[in-house]
Amino acid sequence: MASKKILVVLPPRDFDINEYLTLKHMCEERGHKVSVASIASGTVESSEGVSVPVDARLHQVKSYQYDAVVFLGGEGARIYFDDPQARKFASDVKYKTIGATGNAAVLLALAGLLDKKKVTAPPEYAEWVVRGGASYTGRPLEIDEKLITAQYSTLAESFTNALIEAIE
Repeated sequence: MASKKILVVLPPRDFDINEYLTLKHMCEERGHKVSVASIASGTVESSEGVSVPVDARLHQVKSYQYDAVVFLGGEGARIYFDDPQARKFASDVKYKTIGATGNAAVLLALAGLLDKKKVTAPPEYAEWVVRGGASYTGRPLEIDEKLITAQYSTLAESFTNALIEAIE
């Protein structure tokens, strides 16, 4: 099995560190390389106050260098909803394996990636994904071809297993 490159897009602050670490460790255990991008440079800070180093600014990322892109949600991910660079990047990766947790599905909706896709997100964001053309399922985890969405960060292991299966 060839090693795959996975880009995790983190908000500058207020994301779940356990979700990120679960994803990172499970992917790396399978021999895949995990990189972090954000609109912030240097480090980003989780809701729990843990700093994570950023490998690249989001606007500098070359999407063709990655096999999969994961957008992690959390309160801090709301900053991406109105960010034109984040929307453009999300649009640029539409043919790759894509994962989104929690409210990060809203960014995918705003970028036009969810048309005719089965998607889940926290119930308070259902209207957003439906307006983006998706069929909202409300299930904890949803897999629609190369698009994997999870309602909450507590589903990190199941989400990551689905992502690994999709890229391998």
